[in-house]
Amino acid sequence: MKRLLVLALLSVFALARAEVIPVDLKEDGKIDSTPTMTMYWAGQQARAVLVLIPGGDGHIGIKPETPDLKHPFYQALKRLSDPALTSGATDVVIFDSPYPLSPSQRYPSARGTSDHIKRMESVLAFYKERTHLPVWVMGHSNGGISLMELISDLQKTNRTKLIDGMVVSSARNESSFSAPLNFPILFIDHKNNGCAVDAQTVYRTYESVKKITSSAVGQVLITSGESQSANPCYSGFHMYFKAEDELSKALDDFIGRNTH
Repeated sequence: MKRLLVLALLSVFALARAEVIPVDLKEDGKIDSTPTMTMYWAGQQARAVLVLIPGGDGHIGIKPETPDLKHPFYQALKRLSDPALTSGATDVVIFDSPYPLSPSQRYPSARGTSDHIKRMESVLAFYKERTHLPVWVMGHSNGGISLMELISDLQKTNRTKLIDGMVVSSARNESSFSAPLNFPILFIDHKNNGCAVDAQTVYRTYESVKKITSSAVGQVLITSGESQSANPCYSGFHMYFKAEDELSKALDDFIGRNTH
């Protein structure tokens, strides 16, 4: 009973530390008038911070008064900060683009713009300085394109040390990466992904990345969960619906084993 009470108190404490934090876009010494809104969940004695770049149009609509993000996918990531559900050793950040990223285009080209890339870099740098922790970045679905563009930009300017680890989640087939990749990388997807993600293409990307880095490269296929009647690219297996426990534990395990 005493142990359950302690875990309950820890969970309440973790929830109380949820914050909405605006992050200034800094470029060439200037600050853009529109900050990037982020939801921040602090872990318990965290050893790393995970920053999610969402899929879809990338625009969640986080406001200063937003108390929480109720979507099951975000709640699955939130588990990483809760010691009652995982190790609780990871701070979690949700990145919210201030504008939709190519919502009407088949290929989300806006994820390759200088503004979007600099916003991601500003958020990663902000949380690295704020937490003094290794920073992992996770791109889901269209967020895989964001990762591809971000890594390419950091490679060109020799600043890949900004990233300490990466998670490529249900990423689009167009997502690809080249050397140097000097940080651990996890490829994670659902076995029954109902969106237009080709498992063989994802596997080839995973295999090609293993050949160009000496860092840890892992692959996890989630098997639990349920489908939904909505668009399969915005629901069900693609969003790890009802697989939150398996997803969070897989992330917790890989990040924990590869954070130093």
